[in-house]
Amino acid sequence: MPVKVGIISIGDELLNGLTVDSNSSWIARNISKYESLVISSKITVGDESENIKKRLNYLLNRNHEYIFITGGLGPTHDDITKRVLCEYFNCKLKLDINYHNKLKEAFIKRKIENSKHIVEQAQIIDISKPIKNNYGTALGMMISIDNSNIFVMPGVPREMEGMMNDYIIPTYISNKYKKTVNCTTILTTGIYESKLSNILKDIIEENKNFKVAFLPDYTGVKLRLSIGGKNIREKDLFDFKDKIVSKINKYVYGYNNDKLENIVAEILSKKKLSISIAESCTGGYLSKVLTDIPGSSKYFNGSVVAYSNDVKENILNIDKVLLKKYGAVSKQVALEMAQSIKTIFKTDIGVSTTGISGPGGGSADKPVGTIYICIIYKEKKIIKKFHLIQDRDIHRKVAVQVALNIIRLSII
Repeated sequence: MPVKVGIISIGDELLNGLTVDSNSSWIARNISKYESLVISSKITVGDESENIKKRLNYLLNRNHEYIFITGGLGPTHDDITKRVLCEYFNCKLKLDINYHNKLKEAFIKRKIENSKHIVEQAQIIDISKPIKNNYGTALGMMISIDNSNIFVMPGVPREMEGMMNDYIIPTYISNKYKKTVNCTTILTTGIYESKLSNILKDIIEENKNFKVAFLPDYTGVKLRLSIGGKNIREKDLFDFKDKIVSKINKYVYGYNNDKLENIVAEILSKKKLSISIAESCTGGYLSKVLTDIPGSSKYFNGSVVAYSNDVKENILNIDKVLLKKYGAVSKQVALEMAQSIKTIFKTDIGVSTTGISGPGGGSADKPVGTIYICIIYKEKKIIKKFHLIQDRDIHRKVAVQVALNIIRLSII
């Protein structure tokens, strides 16, 4: 029997778009992992008391067993959640003495003097139980009313996630509901949505018990597989995933929350390979994503951002004649850049990027979006030319994703 779950996110900043509501997505994603729990409502409401009451009333009247409320527990004038709940349930605030004393001690140690705020942060409504906040100051609350359990948490994501992980999920969810997998995501790159759809249309038609969503992005297409029929088990879902992957294996680089740079880093570390990079149009972005990963010193030796021809000539030792004859954006220069960086840093792999990210600098022969990516590894000398999207920021992100995938395919 499905158990209904509702989420209310409170804050004017969420309605006007100044802040992204990541809390409701996080809650939905983590609660949906449990069998029988179904997210039936996600509501965003501003800092207006009557609207908050209406939304809460809506969920309670429709028998939501779990209701998660985030936002409005801070010490400022627009934090009205506790006052609204007092009015709705016709109750009063009470002070959690133990928490108040701990908060007071902490404020004294930090030499912060604001007794009013200390009191406000240690208050909860008198029909609730406190939820400890290990990452901030405002107490959370748990309210049991009829057949509903209402959890009220701060809007700060770190504090909300801490309460969910430390108290709410272990106390009220994981000991009552079995954790299950009802969806999985296949991550692909190097192929368009339309081509993927054509390859997979027969297998999708033959498996009506599963839903397949194509989620395209500039850096690749995600395939979200979910259970759509009755009496379908986790094993059936993973068997279906394997069937899908067998058809598109060369485009698949990972699953769910995997990142391509982490996949590449893992292969480099496992094979004990070193890499160095010469970047022009990507401006160091490829080096950044690889060195963002802890332990990157195991495989990453160094890089040069050779943005100007002067740097290409004097640091990477690219022949001036070659630059003049073919231009900086050419397969000849890309090859020399990769070979030079590999030699300078004495690495197993040399990588180069040279192109035109825009908005200016293009020509009829080399329009904005043109890029050459070169990988040298063992006997392999791979030079690829691409015409990527003509948006400077997106061009760089896509270029890095493409380069990472070429590296991955070259070393697996």
